[in-house]
Amino acid sequence: MRFLTVFNLTLLVLLVSVVVLISPGHLFALVNVPGLLVVIGGTLCAVMLSKPHHKVLQLLRDIPEAIRGQVAAFHGRAEFKQLLRCAYLYRSSQIRVLEQEIKLAQQPLLIKGVQLILDRCSSEDVNNIMRKERARLLLADQEKSQILRLMSSYAPAFGMLGTLLGMIHMLYGLGDVGLEEVGATMGFALLTTLYGLIVANLVCKPLAIKLEKRTAEHAAHLNVLLEGLEMMHARKHPMVIRDMLEAHGIPEEKFHDPEKARKSRLSKLLPLAASHVD
Repeated sequence: MRFLTVFNLTLLVLLVSVVVLISPGHLFALVNVPGLLVVIGGTLCAVMLSKPHHKVLQLLRDIPEAIRGQVAAFHGRAEFKQLLRCAYLYRSSQIRVLEQEIKLAQQPLLIKGVQLILDRCSSEDVNNIMRKERARLLLADQEKSQILRLMSSYAPAFGMLGTLLGMIHMLYGLGDVGLEEVGATMGFALLTTLYGLIVANLVCKPLAIKLEKRTAEHAAHLNVLLEGLEMMHARKHPMVIRDMLEAHGIPEEKFHDPEKARKSRLSKLLPLAASHVD
């Protein structure tokens, strides 16, 4: 588990502890199961009416991974290294080796782009197709963050709805109960508003912001890959592509072996699939 996740859980425990210390005699008065069901059930029903059911269910399955920070994982360094190897093979016209090399890739954008280049598509066609492919790859995470944003707007509304229902019930029975029971009923009704605010501001909004940040990082990563594929299509030297990657903040590998450190920079571009050369 990541350090920040542990830190966030620690803060949550401290928050709950403060609530317990403030009102130790009324701790169980903060429990309102019907109100919680109104907030969560109403929010889920509303968002399922707004979005396709399977996407909402997929989001609910992915929430544990989102909390752990494992959503939309990508391996930038390995993919950029593979881009450099493909550019080296394409520039040196080792097409058969490049075809073997691209079979080792796992990034759909890189696979698609290299295949289009091997099919001798024009630069404009490659650029248009790759940008549509990029949008398709980012769409799933963007929809998840949108759903979470919707849930964060629905939850307080259903919290207020639960409070209004509780107040209506209290007012109908106002002539038959005493002032003490009215206060207890009013506090019980207001808890649904509290639950709505907690669900919106401690669960849905933070997860949406986390997903949006991760999606932005993934989009930047794919943009660099697109730029590298364009340079590869133009048969730019792999060292130029490497300089472009470093300009985007991707550091060059540090070698621990002194013998390897003395080798030329071109040795870093030797393809993994070199053994396939006939």
